[in-house]
Amino acid sequence: MLEPVKYKYTVILLTEKNKQYDISGCVSDLSWEEPEKELAARISFTAKNDKTSKGLFSSLAKPGRYIFLMYSYNGGKNKEAVRGRIIEWNPSAKSSSQQLKVKVYDTLYDLQESSDNLYFKSGTRTKSAITQLFKRWKIPMGKYTGPNVKHGKQVYKNKKLGTFLLDILEEAKKKGADKSFIRASKGKVQVLAYGSNEDVYHFAETGNLTSASHKITTAGMVTRVKVTGEQKNNGRTPVQATVNGKTEYGIRQKMYTRSKDESLKEAKKAAKDILHEDGKPKETITIKTADIPIIRKGDMVHVKMTTVSGYYWVIGIRHDCDDMSMEMDLKKAELKDTDNKKSSKSKKSIHKVGDVVEFKGGRHYVSSRKGAKGYKVSAGKAKITRSNPGSAHPWHLITRSWKKSHVYGWVDEGTF
Repeated sequence: MLEPVKYKYTVILLTEKNKQYDISGCVSDLSWEEPEKELAARISFTAKNDKTSKGLFSSLAKPGRYIFLMYSYNGGKNKEAVRGRIIEWNPSAKSSSQQLKVKVYDTLYDLQESSDNLYFKSGTRTKSAITQLFKRWKIPMGKYTGPNVKHGKQVYKNKKLGTFLLDILEEAKKKGADKSFIRASKGKVQVLAYGSNEDVYHFAETGNLTSASHKITTAGMVTRVKVTGEQKNNGRTPVQATVNGKTEYGIRQKMYTRSKDESLKEAKKAAKDILHEDGKPKETITIKTADIPIIRKGDMVHVKMTTVSGYYWVIGIRHDCDDMSMEMDLKKAELKDTDNKKSSKSKKSIHKVGDVVEFKGGRHYVSSRKGAKGYKVSAGKAKITRSNPGSAHPWHLITRSWKKSHVYGWVDEGTF
């Protein structure tokens, strides 16, 4: 089991002559974060602007220079947490010392801050559109496990590229793909489905949480979507459908314009997807705990609190490297399941819901369907809470002791 207190950060400066300097000893207020509404990760720190053999430190750590933030565990080998270029450079002087405040952003910052004109013909798939954009901007692509559905014609004029990327991933989700995100890792861009991490960390209110906040609000809800056609010559836009959601919270209306190459059926589905995404009270969960540099935005974690319990996606994260703590903004994970689709090939079993069994260890899965993502967990006693006979992973187990096993998901027949 990992012990967060055994992690250590190292800050490396790469000069314009490609010389590496370990500047960890002169850095304070060190943190790095991946905000929910931004593409680029950010490193922030304050450094002593002392004289070196090459001049003031600020003459080495200039705008455009690379900073690598590394971490190690228990004295082991350094691994990269995040890298980027210095974007903000702010030297200042006090009576007793000189300081340099620095902000560093990863390779996605260029796209986040840039606009362009884009055109993709009808039928272009998500992956093709995204990879074309990165290729045009000479940003190397890494792992891609994101969506790859067909889109209608897309025309963007003077559009923020970061906005386009978020838009196309959101449209792909509305077309049935998994919710995905974009991040940079070791200088390459990754497009991943939420919850793509293999190791899922467990956080308990009575265990390893420093603080926890849970808020529910109906502000920003959408309870009705009107589907309109394109504007007529007389300036009117005809209403073609009205899709209602949770109108018991009041009428919070949003308009959806159907494009020429989109059928009314597809437009109604898009309206329903809007209601699915924004048509319920917003739940905000923020937890603070000891820092684990491995955990990044887009990862899945498991949380057990007084008010909530289950799997959550990390939609924003802040790592404080000085006091070795981290704060995560979480959203309930959307786990696809097939509980209601019973198979006629169901096999008889001596087990039933409510039984306490001895889990042998191995993989548990986020849903019972074939192809669901699985994670390795240790053996231990668990309770059967649900069953889906005939499915790929027919039994849902919840551990009886988090100290012994973190099983909390769907498992195969014969694993207990």
